[in-house]
Amino acid sequence: MFDARTMKLIAALLVSPALLVLVLSLPVSAKTITYTPQTVYFTYCYSHPPAARIASGDTVITNTRDASNDAFQPTMKTSAEGHLDLARVNPQTGPFYVEGAEPGDTLKVHLDKVAVNRDWAWGGALPYFGALAPEYKTMMVTPPVQDQLFIWRLDRSRNVAVLNMPKSKIGKVEVPIRGFFGTIGTAPYGKECISSLVPSTHGANMDFNEVVEGVTMYFPVFERGALFMIGDGHAAQGDGEIMGAAIETSFDVQFTVEVIKGKKINWPRLENQQYIMSIGSTRPLIDALRLACSDMINWLVTDYGYDKIDAYQLLGQTAVIKIANVVDPQYSVACALDKKYLPR
Repeated sequence: MFDARTMKLIAALLVSPALLVLVLSLPVSAKTITYTPQTVYFTYCYSHPPAARIASGDTVITNTRDASNDAFQPTMKTSAEGHLDLARVNPQTGPFYVEGAEPGDTLKVHLDKVAVNRDWAWGGALPYFGALAPEYKTMMVTPPVQDQLFIWRLDRSRNVAVLNMPKSKIGKVEVPIRGFFGTIGTAPYGKECISSLVPSTHGANMDFNEVVEGVTMYFPVFERGALFMIGDGHAAQGDGEIMGAAIETSFDVQFTVEVIKGKKINWPRLENQQYIMSIGSTRPLIDALRLACSDMINWLVTDYGYDKIDAYQLLGQTAVIKIANVVDPQYSVACALDKKYLPR
């Protein structure tokens, strides 16, 4: 049943406890897990059963539904035709339980591949929703916009989204496809279950158009296993998502996770080739900006050896402020700093 070499190794382990401990402590080879969603969730929550258990270093290949929970068809003219249920929007794939992740750690997520997986997407004029619309916190005397869906054709061979505009002189417009996830994060703090429409310290619906293929994100871990989820694919979106919906579609995605033990962060962070970014979410908008910039200062002090006031001065002269969303229950702002200001 065992060859001579295997028997010698077993014997050595039995007579040498130290060697046994060494072998058991060696890292296990990272795995690639393919997960086909059977169930989706509309909240970020500590109590959702894991869709899969993965380890630090593992890669996941999966897919996501669009923000409407795939309620629409490209022949539809209004959201009412799809019977849109606002309690069942932004469906999330997951959660993925990351072994070894504990409260006080950081979950590092690299987006290896992000790709649209169909040839159409939708945008919408949704009554009582959007930055320029009367809504529950800022009611106005002006009427809501008329319900209307905009169906975009996704030309993947040319990497553009195309929208016919027969009422406008231009006739049609083309927007480069730059796929990103509007909603991504971990289970929230305090044993809460929070709608996937709401961004906060755990990430979720930040609608930040820099969450694209190739970036690395960092999330606070508040629950064992982190319970990472992802969804709300956007083929493209302007800063702020001002109409309330991006070019919404479904995605194929591949991501790789890593647990950073003992590193505590307070807000989601993002890193790409040029910038590091902190993302804060709250209302009013100025407070979201303060959260993002304060977190960036803390990041520079803790990880890069800056004096706190020196870091404040640096942001005063070099910060790039990005408005991620101004339509969700909490607004999101990113504070970005060019990596050339980081010590080598």
